Amino acid sequence: MQRYLRLILLPIFGTMILITLQGQEDSVILLEGKVIEYETGEALPFATLVLVKDTQQGVVTDIDGNFSWEVPANTRAEVDVKYLGFVSQRLTVGSIQENSTIALSSDVAPINPIIVRAKINYDELYSPTVQRLEQDALWGEDAINIARAFDGLPGVQIQQGALNTQRLSLRGIGARTPFATDQVRLYWNDIPLTNGAGESVLEDIESGFLEMAYVQTGPAPAALGANLGGSIQLVSKQWNLLNWATSFGVSAGDFGRNREWVNLHNRAGKWEQDLSVVRSASDGYRDNNDYERVSGTIIGRVSNYTNETLYLVHLRQLQAEIPSSLNANDFAEKPTAAAFNWASVNGREDQLTYLLGLQHTHEIGSLKGLGRLINRSSVFGGRRTNDEVRPFDIINEDSYQYGLRTNFIFRDAPALKGSFQVGGELFLENYDITTFQVLDGGAKGDELGSQNENRFYYFAFSQWTALWGNNWKTVVEGNLRQTLYSWQAVNLDREFNFDPVFLPSLSVFYQPADKRWSMHARVNRGISQPDPSSSIENSFLNGEPLSPATGWNREVGVKWYANNFYLEITAFQMDLEDALVQRQDGIGRVLFFNGGSARHQGIEFRLAKGWWLNDHFLHFKTNYTLADYRFRDFQELDGDYSGNDIPGVHPHRWRSDFSWKANRWGASLSLDVAAKQWVDDANTTSADGFSVVHTRLSHDFPNLGRGLKIYAGCNNIFDQAYAGMVQVNASGFGSNLPRYFYPALPRYFYLGVDYGL
Repeated sequence: MQRYLRLILLPIFGTMILITLQGQEDSVILLEGKVIEYETGEALPFATLVLVKDTQQGVVTDIDGNFSWEVPANTRAEVDVKYLGFVSQRLTVGSIQENSTIALSSDVAPINPIIVRAKINYDELYSPTVQRLEQDALWGEDAINIARAFDGLPGVQIQQGALNTQRLSLRGIGARTPFATDQVRLYWNDIPLTNGAGESVLEDIESGFLEMAYVQTGPAPAALGANLGGSIQLVSKQWNLLNWATSFGVSAGDFGRNREWVNLHNRAGKWEQDLSVVRSASDGYRDNNDYERVSGTIIGRVSNYTNETLYLVHLRQLQAEIPSSLNANDFAEKPTAAAFNWASVNGREDQLTYLLGLQHTHEIGSLKGLGRLINRSSVFGGRRTNDEVRPFDIINEDSYQYGLRTNFIFRDAPALKGSFQVGGELFLENYDITTFQVLDGGAKGDELGSQNENRFYYFAFSQWTALWGNNWKTVVEGNLRQTLYSWQAVNLDREFNFDPVFLPSLSVFYQPADKRWSMHARVNRGISQPDPSSSIENSFLNGEPLSPATGWNREVGVKWYANNFYLEITAFQMDLEDALVQRQDGIGRVLFFNGGSARHQGIEFRLAKGWWLNDHFLHFKTNYTLADYRFRDFQELDGDYSGNDIPGVHPHRWRSDFSWKANRWGASLSLDVAAKQWVDDANTTSADGFSVVHTRLSHDFPNLGRGLKIYAGCNNIFDQAYAGMVQVNASGFGSNLPRYFYPALPRYFYLGVDYGL
């Protein structure tokens, strides 16, 4: 497959490069941005942008103030930006490309403009330390695995053993979770995707449904649960197409990686709706590694000037084989093999997930001294089933979850010198699991047992953002949270009621008048609750349930802005108590216990620089994380690990990207570097570091229908062999070596086409 795909792709790459060298006399560039009100930050719908020397060429912003406009590739061309009742601005095309947000000030005698006041910016949930991923980053590479877009951000590491086996950690929290993302809150709009056991599955979300993502390292904002590991909030895409417009795309690559998607958009007055269907599949690099995911999503909006209602219906089916991890010898000599015990039973999983959500935003009105009052409330529900064949048993899982959340926001409140919000979230989940004997070839045998878990949590939150003059801002947050579990099995009934916990946060920001730099300091507390199964196992073994892990985070940071230049440095220190530590028993089951205290400290660094060379734009960015994560007091029967490095984390991680855009062409080159990481608490075994290079080339045809994009790329150009994921503290069964390592993909090519984005 690789050989034939290269024979196809190499002429395509050559042709694309030849065409770009020839150039085009009628070259244009795509100008995108947003027009807002300077005083309030509100979007200005139906604002006009017109070329000064060609008034026949112009564009009008949509209902959210956004515009997308093809203009001649002349960065010195001037554009008039106008809105009734506001002072107009004349800007160059180049300046709009540098700063795509255009702020207009109210006129002396303004005429009341039309503003959709109920629209809420998700930035209000965060401090400026949040990292934001735009659509281009989420749709990168072959778009099969959205998690790749997050990997390598400062403080963020994602390890991938297969498309269905990944682990996300933020500032080292969650690095020791066996096969999933834990201790990190994941939301889709205001709908939680984290289950009652604290697990999230980022890799199963399709990037095509998303407009933006927010990543908060360190404890999450109070409004998102104050989880110790941080949070990720995904924001749905608004297509803004003509009525009954269709968009679609397809990609194909080595190892049978392929993706097909189609979107149907319809609009009727104030109501618009998108129906998307996506199929992603892979034959896998290893044995017992087939994968197929099919998703269907309906996202609809009904809005007017003071209200917006959003509804979400999501269905996902996943069928995937599980090759599991390898020992050091097999990893070096037979990386394509599956683990023997998993291959012998054809280890696999078959999941079906439903998700329903309804979110309503309403501007209630103005209150004297408290500004405008806006409420955003959501109700949600879902079901997940999973049949999984494992070497030691077969499990059938069935869970139902439902809940609600509400958020009242007081904007522009003079009495509060800023804004204030208060709200809460309530979540319930019923989880049933039945285990069966596994027979030869993975056939199902007799039932071994069953149990039922009820998982419940609630939290209330508040946030006060106060402005002190023109330079200082403080954000004070609080989260009050409680978690309750109950567990039933044959002749057994247990309850685990954790005490309510208060989680405060204080952030201070300073920015001088010239706005060329800013600095912040933050102190906040987070929590990670143990999952029910671990609490149950621990209560049987030790007579009491696990305690939640808690930690205080302290950080300081500075940002510096200049022409086409951005620099950000943050230093942090987080002290954990009752850290959750995992171990495997003799047959491969994972158990947790409280493992003393730990300190996570480090530096997060971001740098970006752009250059205009005539009509060519070059952009360089680099992210670096220094991760010094250590046990402070951690003793076990088999040793004292106090002072050891926490395994499962690269102590140094760089990700650099260099991109070029001109004449509808785009190209990028990425370098991903990581230092070696320990794979056990004793720090006796490690996985080597790596340095891999990826590249991508694309071309837009904006005048072909509603726009066509062709792209091609190659990942791991130099075909480096390394571990894409490690199994922390893996144990050997019998006399076998421990299976610590998951091989990463070798070099692979891909090619794709998208229409109507």
